[in-house]
Amino acid sequence: MDINIEQCRENDKIKEIISQSKLPIKYIKLLLRISDTIYLNAINYNVQINDGSVSIFLISSKPENLTGTFNTISLTNVFYKIRDMERENKDMNSTCKIEEDVINIQIQIALN
Repeated sequence: MDINIEQCRENDKIKEIISQSKLPIKYIKLLLRISDTIYLNAINYNVQINDGSVSIFLISSKPENLTGTFNTISLTNVFYKIRDMERENKDMNSTCKIEEDVINIQIQIALN
């Protein structure tokens, strides 16, 4: 996986990707909330959406911008937001993986 700080998109571009994902509007709204939480917590990130699978790549915290270096409070806020959304939406399931100093949050959405 070759993702670095320079590849992180602007928050508006990420929101555009989410909005144009062809997911049901309910999930688009939920993903936009997660996106806002990540942005407000000053984390460099990127997103990839394929059918009912969403990958959110957390790269680093600002202002350090060192790949794999995060502010603990910022990460906690993001994880709590995702946990709360999972509790409220039983058709969403998430897992986290660390890949080459990048946190990959994978969200599966049941599109039945």
